[in-house]
Amino acid sequence: MFYLDTDVILAYNYETEVQHWRAVNLIEKIEGSKFYASPFSILELYCTVSRTIGKYKLRSPRFRELKEEIKVKMVIEHAIRSLNLTVCSDDTANKEMEWLSVKMFSRYFDAIKLAPKVKLRTGDLLHVAYACQLKNEGKIEYIVSLDDDFQKKGESIERETGIKILQSDLQ
Repeated sequence: MFYLDTDVILAYNYETEVQHWRAVNLIEKIEGSKFYASPFSILELYCTVSRTIGKYKLRSPRFRELKEEIKVKMVIEHAIRSLNLTVCSDDTANKEMEWLSVKMFSRYFDAIKLAPKVKLRTGDLLHVAYACQLKNEGKIEYIVSLDDDFQKKGESIERETGIKILQSDLQ
């Protein structure tokens, strides 16, 4: 029961990624487990692959001839299916930040509450907020990431959320 960071999803699937073999070794250690991602992960995949589409190839006879939008979708779909990822849904609940009199998505609100305690970059903190949702639903226990920031902040993430960071240097 693992939440996969976007870097793991791409690196596992494509040898053109610098950390490909590290991701492969990591996923092989936990093979047979259920893997989760978030709508934010999908957004990150689209942003990353769109910027770097030239480095991804699929075994499709006409892949090179396809429109870029179709290539991007195919690369992402392949990555999600190869890991049999379950993508959690966003809830439609909004929470009010009273002092600002504004409503925001629950995961943003959760990330804001965690920010001073965990001190991660915005995207990483959103991953933690989604992982918290999945942990509260009894679906995950770990975040899997190749990102050094996750590794460095593992203790504070676990202390604040109960979610462990799977060490990416497993032997």
